[in-house]
Amino acid sequence: MLKKTRYAQVQIGDELPPVEQLVSQEVIDRYAVSSLDYNPVHTNVDWCTRAQVFGMPCTVGHGMFTQSLMASVVLRAWGAGSASFRTMEAKFTRPVPVNTVLRCTGKVKELHPIGPGRNFVLVELQALDPADNVMGVATATVHLPD
Repeated sequence: MLKKTRYAQVQIGDELPPVEQLVSQEVIDRYAVSSLDYNPVHTNVDWCTRAQVFGMPCTVGHGMFTQSLMASVVLRAWGAGSASFRTMEAKFTRPVPVNTVLRCTGKVKELHPIGPGRNFVLVELQALDPADNVMGVATATVHLPD
């Protein structure tokens, strides 16, 4: 049975369970295939060793992959069957080197009781590396059923 969180169950300050993901080269390559983004900064290990883009001799994860991990915090906590994104704005603050473990977190910042079927929640999201450096941030507005 799918988890189904309702708007009335959510409170300001609620912290959503974090999502962790190792950003291995296999994960990067699979994301490249699914997104059709074969930029060598993500997929060409030899080129990255020579080019040292971002001052690093390694590939880096896709920004949109980082954003999808942040979105998964909401969907895993509240259920893909009930939570639906109205908007999501993201900023990528640092490149994610291959073999980094990203920990994505979320916290409810605002509740918007607009009316039946229109209520939504504002969630602040972060993607952190193992040293707690912020790799990306996002703000999502999420509709939940009444």
